[in-house]
This record gives sequence, C-alpha cells and structure tokens, in this order.
Amino acid sequence: MGTVSLKKRFNRIYSRVIRFIRGEHSGDALRNVSISILPSLAIYLLGVPASTAIGIGVGSLLTTLTDPPGNRKDKLSSALLCIPTFFVASFLTAYLFPFHWPLVILLGLAGFTFTLYGLFGPRYAAIGNMTLILMSFVIGLAPKHPLAVGLQITTGAAIYYLFSLLQAYIRPYRSLKHAMANGFQGLSQFLLIRAQSYDPNIPLDITYSRVGKIHGQISEQQEQIRSLLFREKKIIGHQWPKSNYWLSQVYGLIDLHELIIALDHDYDAIRKNLANTGSLPVIRRAIKLLALEIDSFSQPHIRFRYAQQLYYNTIKLNERLTELKNIQQQQTGPAGPILQSIITNMESILEVLRRIQVAFYQNQEIQDKIDTAEYQQFINRPLGSLGEIKNKLHLKNPLFRFALRMALLFSVGALIGILFLDFKYTYWILLTIAIVARPAFSMTKTRNIERIVGTFSGILIGISCLAFFESLPFLLSLSAIGLFGFFLFNRSNYMVSVIFITLGVVIALNLFEGNINLILGSRMAFTLVGAFLTIAGYFLIPVRQSSSLVHLAKEVASYNQHYFQIINQRLSDNLQSSFDIRLARKKAQTAMALFSDSINQMKKEPEHKWIDWSHIHHFQALSYRVNSHLVGLSISISKKNPEVLHNDIYVRIDELKPLLTDLDQIAEHISGSKK
Repeated sequence: MGTVSLKKRFNRIYSRVIRFIRGEHSGDALRNVSISILPSLAIYLLGVPASTAIGIGVGSLLTTLTDPPGNRKDKLSSALLCIPTFFVASFLTAYLFPFHWPLVILLGLAGFTFTLYGLFGPRYAAIGNMTLILMSFVIGLAPKHPLAVGLQITTGAAIYYLFSLLQAYIRPYRSLKHAMANGFQGLSQFLLIRAQSYDPNIPLDITYSRVGKIHGQISEQQEQIRSLLFREKKIIGHQWPKSNYWLSQVYGLIDLHELIIALDHDYDAIRKNLANTGSLPVIRRAIKLLALEIDSFSQPHIRFRYAQQLYYNTIKLNERLTELKNIQQQQTGPAGPILQSIITNMESILEVLRRIQVAFYQNQEIQDKIDTAEYQQFINRPLGSLGEIKNKLHLKNPLFRFALRMALLFSVGALIGILFLDFKYTYWILLTIAIVARPAFSMTKTRNIERIVGTFSGILIGISCLAFFESLPFLLSLSAIGLFGFFLFNRSNYMVSVIFITLGVVIALNLFEGNINLILGSRMAFTLVGAFLTIAGYFLIPVRQSSSLVHLAKEVASYNQHYFQIINQRLSDNLQSSFDIRLARKKAQTAMALFSDSINQMKKEPEHKWIDWSHIHHFQALSYRVNSHLVGLSISISKKNPEVLHNDIYVRIDELKPLLTDLDQIAEHISGSKK
C-alpha cells in the first residue's frame, strides 16, 4: 500500500515538473537568455569594445521583462513604446550622472511618471517598471558617454523585439495555446477546492477563503484568454480554418467556469441535510474525477496517450453519479432537491466536456455563438482619451498614490547614493525599490521577504561555487544557468528566481571585477536599505484596500442584481442570443473575484486586527451563494424546457429576491462602516 502511494506521489511530482518545463515560460526563458547573451557575444567577437557589448546586452536583458505573453499586436505596441522610452531614460540618466542634484530630481520624476504607465494596462506597467530598473542599471555602469549608452541600450531593446516579433509572426497563437492549457488546469484545481466544501471536517470559513484566493487567479486566467482570443480578427471572424476549434474551446472553458461556480450553495445547509445520507463522500469522489477529466484537456498532446485511463475514469464517474441518483431517490426531505441539483450540475459539466472533446476531432460550427461585433465588450479596454487619463489623476486613485510613493522613494534612494559616494553598489538601493515596491502592503512585504531570503541564499550558493570551482568556462556556465533560472521562475516563484539571479550576479561580478567581499557586503547591505525604504514608503503614502473594498462590494451587489434582471428579461422575452447573459455573468463574477482578492490583501495589512470581518465574510459567502443560484437559473433557461420553466424557475426567482436584497443591504453596511 505504501509503495503504491509513493509511486502515485512520484508520478504527480513528475507530471508537474514535465508540465512546468513544457509551459510557455520555459520557452520564453530559453529565448530570453539566448537573446541576452548571444548577440552581445557575437558583437564582442567581431571586435567591438566590451563596454559596448555589455551595454547592448543590458538593453536586451531588461527588455525581455517588458514582454509578457501576448499576440502580435501586443508585442508591436510594446516595441513602439519600450524602445524610445528606454533611449530617453538611459540617455538622460547617463547625461545627468555627474550632476548629483539634477539626477535626484530626474529619478523622482521618473518614479512618478513611469509608474503611471500602469494606467494603460499591465503590459505598459511592465515597461514603466523596467524603465526604472534600467535607470538604476545605467547608474551602476557609471557612464561617461551618454549618447553611446543610450544607443547601446536602444540597440539591445531593438534586437530583442526583432526576435520576439519574428516568433510572434511564425507562431501567432502560441500564447493563446498556453493560456488555454493554464485555464483548464486552473479550473481543475478550482473544482478540487470545491470538493472541500462537501467535507464536514474542514471549516467553511477556510473553504471560502481558499475559494476566494483561487477565484481571483481563475478570473485573471479567463481575462487573459478573452483578451488573446477576442482581439484576433481572423479567429472571431471565422477567417481561419481552426476558428471554430478555438472558439469551441473558449466557450467550453467559460461554460465550465459557470458550472463550477454553480456548485456553490448554502454549504452549511448542505452539510446538515446530507450528513446522514452517505452522499457527501460520494460527491467528493465524483468531483475529483471531474477535476481529473478537466485537467486532461490542459495537456492535449498526452490526453490521447492516456485515453484508456480516462475511459476507466469516466466509467467510475458514471458509477458515482448512479450511486448519487439511488441515494437521491430514497430521500423524502430537503436532501432530495439538493442532491438533484448537484447531480444535474455534474451532468451539465460532463455535457460541456463532451462538447470540448468533439472540438478536438471536428471543426464543428458553434450553435449558440456571440456575434463578431459583440466580442469586444468581453475584454477590458485601455484608456482612450486625455479626459479619461485626467480623471484617474487624483489622490483617491491607488495607482496615483503609488506613483507619488515611488517618486519619494526614488528621490530618497538617490540621496542615499549621493551620501555614500565611496560605495560602488549603492544603485542596488534603487534596484530593490523598483523590484520590491508594490501598491499593497502585503505584496510589498512578501516581495521584501522573498528578495532578502533569495539574496542571502544566492550569496551562500555563489560563495560555495567560487570556493570549490576554479574553471572559468564552468563558472561562466553557472552564471548563465543563474540567468536562465531567473527567467524560468520569475513568473511562478519570485524567491527562487532571486536565488538564481543572485548566484549569476555574484559569479559574474567576481570574475570580471574581483573583490568578492565588497560585492557580497554591498549587495546585502543595500538590498536591506532598499527593502526598509519600501516598507517605510507604505506608511508615509499608504494604499489601503478598505476604500476599494467598499467600491467593489457595491459592484458585486450591482452586477449580481443586473445579472438577475437579464435572466428575467430573457425569460419573459424568450431571447435567443446568449450575449447579454454571458456578459452579465462575466461582470458579476469578475467583481466577485476582485472583491475576494481585496479581502485577501486587507487581511495582510497592519490595521487588519481593527476591522470587523463578520459582515465582510457574510457578504462574501452570500455573494457566492446568490451568484451560484443565478448561474443555475441561466443554465435552466438555456435548456428551454417549458415544463421546468413553469414549475421551477419562478419559484427559484422568488427565493432569490430576498437574498439579493440582503446583498444590497450588507454592501451598504460595509460602505457605512468604512466611512
């Protein structure tokens, strides 16, 4: 028994490792390391001075982090903004480097301006943040020829985007493919957490907390998928042979999310009513089998290899459903309708999975589809006018406050650098600020801990490598591995990425500059100074979640009310298009995900102990319950069964009305308590 369990655990770990290696970040890491090193090395071997090759390499290296997954249009827009921004920032920094006070003013203005790039979306926020890191690096290079430095950095940025755009045009749907895989995997994990809600041994507040955390991740994944797909005109316009394939996958993924949310009900009542029926363990086993089936779609290349295993899993799942139906038929009280609802939901999930399965083999026309012109309403639109930008520039806007904080921190960091001119690596203070500082306290604190622990661990590993190995090619290889590891784990595990990059930096600086004690002491000391400043900056110009929580609570109540109205309208008007109901559902569930994320952030703020969480937790649980009932109603309506519509739907609508009223009242109470 122990050997079998150990083998299963090994297989799970092996599967996770292989999936991680095959992920988009692995290919990106290899590409980024190659573009950061090989062009600069080739330029150096052609006889170009080492300083020029290093400048180009730094430009390429930093540009890699401005290019998150996206389509061709995303990468082109990034290139058009990033390249000139990098040139101006590097040139001005190098030009003012000898003049201390003008440099301090420049860095303060840069901290404010480039942080506000985030107004236009995450992609532009990455460019702004990396520009601040670039300016820190330029100070570390101690430049003597400003124009040369600016041109070197710009050349490196242009080289990177040349290869990135080339890859995007050769494989235009690479990011979409990986996003879809992550979407199925995320929903599988979401469903496994759902299974815990049917376990009386796990407190409900813990399950709701876990659901809230992963719900935010799922919402982000689905937002990325919508953004990648619905901006591809060839796909949504059915101009590509595989258009129906991709659209079927996305429709299926969104419908699965809807059905999994619909498993949410009043779990306290479910546990009490089903406690003596023997159905709870069966429900958990059935949900785990469903999660396994969903997860298989995240790896289509091996799904067919394990077709036999999946076939047996389907048999087991049908057996569990039959077992639940037998239990349900024996119930006379409230347990019967509850079990019927759960069984119906699971069967609906299986129906969607069969539809997705068909899409793997056939380019089947979608029956219930959204018109091409309507897709744009499902994606977040960037700010489009000066008026919209101006409306964001006020102290109540979290990003604006954060921009002010970054201006202050960069100014103070630069002043400290001036006071300690005898120290060579003071620019690491600015690097730490740019890398670690985040609007929310919890994110800043977590990044600080991860950076300090990662830096210390990387230094220890670097010292060990330098002590035991003397071979120059081997040490250079270790430095390259450190760079690769940084790119590989930068998105998934920041602390591990810091360990790798610290290892690479320690070895590289020791090989090229020597004086390892100064390098290690300065890196640790100035990293700690930067980390301290980021924490102090939060208390000076805080960005608290309580204000956004009030706004999000109102949005949750408002969007669920709107969702309810759309369902009523569709019921009375017998509308055929699914556009309005899908859009209303998307807005409601996005608001709930943001609300849950805000709660998680608030719980990590210093003042969380003085907050009354009872109403907030009750509101969160009620919102999930209301939304699950709304989803269940929309599913029932889509089946268009007249008998069901007349006998059941209107009763459920009447039951929902007081719950929606409660949701509005609690939202108002939260608003009043935060004033």
